[in-house]
Amino acid sequence: MTALTASQKAHAQFAPAHSDTYLDSRRDSELHHQTLARMLMTIGMNPDEAPPLDTVTPSAYQMPTRPFAREETPPRKPHRPLPNLPHYNPAGSYEAPRRIPAVVQVNREIGLSMTGAWSNYKEKPLWAGPSTGYDRETGWVPGFQFDASDMFDMYEIDHVFLALHFALGDGNVGYNGSIWNLAGGIAPYKTSSHRLTTDSRIEIGKGFMVNNSFMITPTIVGGYWSWNRDIKGGEGVASSSEAYGGFLAGIMVHLDYAITDAFVLRGQLGWTELLGSRMDAAGTNGTFHLRPRPEWSAALDFDYRISHSIHLIAGVRYAYYSFGRSQSQLQHDGPFPYSLYEPSSWTNGVTMHTGLAYAF
Repeated sequence: MTALTASQKAHAQFAPAHSDTYLDSRRDSELHHQTLARMLMTIGMNPDEAPPLDTVTPSAYQMPTRPFAREETPPRKPHRPLPNLPHYNPAGSYEAPRRIPAVVQVNREIGLSMTGAWSNYKEKPLWAGPSTGYDRETGWVPGFQFDASDMFDMYEIDHVFLALHFALGDGNVGYNGSIWNLAGGIAPYKTSSHRLTTDSRIEIGKGFMVNNSFMITPTIVGGYWSWNRDIKGGEGVASSSEAYGGFLAGIMVHLDYAITDAFVLRGQLGWTELLGSRMDAAGTNGTFHLRPRPEWSAALDFDYRISHSIHLIAGVRYAYYSFGRSQSQLQHDGPFPYSLYEPSSWTNGVTMHTGLAYAF
């Protein structure tokens, strides 16, 4: 009993009994703090969304919650593929772009052709009478030609056309002329002449699509040409050599018509002026400058697609051009002076070609 009494006294020292008034004040203070905490947590909330206050002490304290506003996302725009671009195939490859018109494709080629050129050259001096006839060269000459062209869009201009042409002919033709005989008269003279010609041209222009099968392409043309002739001598007649050359400038119109997607007819109409034409002859003094004259031409070609990149090309071209008479060039100013000049001339020519082209 003594020990129990001592234990109760000791416990009373560390845990004194509280009165009912003290406990009520502590509970009111706790409720006041809970109410204040809820008010602080719900500041800024919509009054309609605020949950009602519960003055009853809960068994576990719950934080007030506020529903989050639903974010509005802009509607997605439908995807539109870019035009004329390859589309991805889920199998792992890309589909080929839309095929361009055939009349455009034929202007994106590099071609090489074998040629055969027939020409008929005539000239007649001022002093020549009816018995002398014409100084004439006629015959076929083999050769080749190289063509490269491209058609592309540049800034706001579509179907810009750029082309390069080079042709070479090398062979012998017949010569029918006249010479001075030992008696001081004029006699006919027939032999052969070696003919070497080059023709280099560049074109720039713009294509106009009339429809998907027909295109008209006017261009500006500029270039340089040359002609070397070596007339064979014999029977007491010496050989002679002459070298012609000059520039050209003019216009050209290309007409392309696609009969099918693989077969295209190609026409050309052209006018150029032969500028700065000159002739140098072996054994003479000075250069003979020829008066400018025009060249008229017309051509009809075809282009047939064998495969996607290989095309068969062929065609025929007719040209007519002339040279004006040159100035007189003094050759000797001694006791017996004399001068020479190059007479007027004109030429008709037909060139046929056939070959292959690489389309890109």
